[in-house]
Amino acid sequence: MILWKRKLYRITMGGLAPFTYLLTSDPLAPALISAFFLFWLLLMEFERYLHPGFWTWLLKHSPGIFKTRPGVLTGETNFMVASFLSILYFPYPVAVSSLLFLTFGDAASAMVGSRYGRLKIFPGKSAEGMLGEIIVNAAAALILSSYFSISSEILLIGVLLGSILEVLPLKIDDNLTVGIIPGIVMTILYL
Repeated sequence: MILWKRKLYRITMGGLAPFTYLLTSDPLAPALISAFFLFWLLLMEFERYLHPGFWTWLLKHSPGIFKTRPGVLTGETNFMVASFLSILYFPYPVAVSSLLFLTFGDAASAMVGSRYGRLKIFPGKSAEGMLGEIIVNAAAALILSSYFSISSEILLIGVLLGSILEVLPLKIDDNLTVGIIPGIVMTILYL
């Protein structure tokens, strides 16, 4: 696994739906983008389950992008589930903000944590990575609060909650928890 390739892939693919939503303010196109990628990822997961050799082939032909964790959905699939559900169920400013936090916060956390992470909070998670995520997402929150009719306080609560969920050693994939739970909380506070 090559971290920078995974995170560049995540920012590129994961950013398509929220940026499309941000530009159009219509949920149809970003929902279709998420559904399209989710369909192919679920097909890949099914194929991976039925034919483990397929996963080996895929890893050879997409070096550094996918993590190998047999028996569970990949982070990419969980990410796209969170993206699709966010677009369907959260109000426009919450969905866009939550997905941008997930996309850029995850990348910042991993890049800063892998490079500068000395103070380990949990296995594979560091205080420095968490701080990197908070800084990147707080900057995004300030920009988004001037664009949307949502308060910076609500967005910052989402940023902090997402950062905490990112480092906790939960049994559920962090792409799903960080993508959904802060969105639920921000939606409750927003409405």
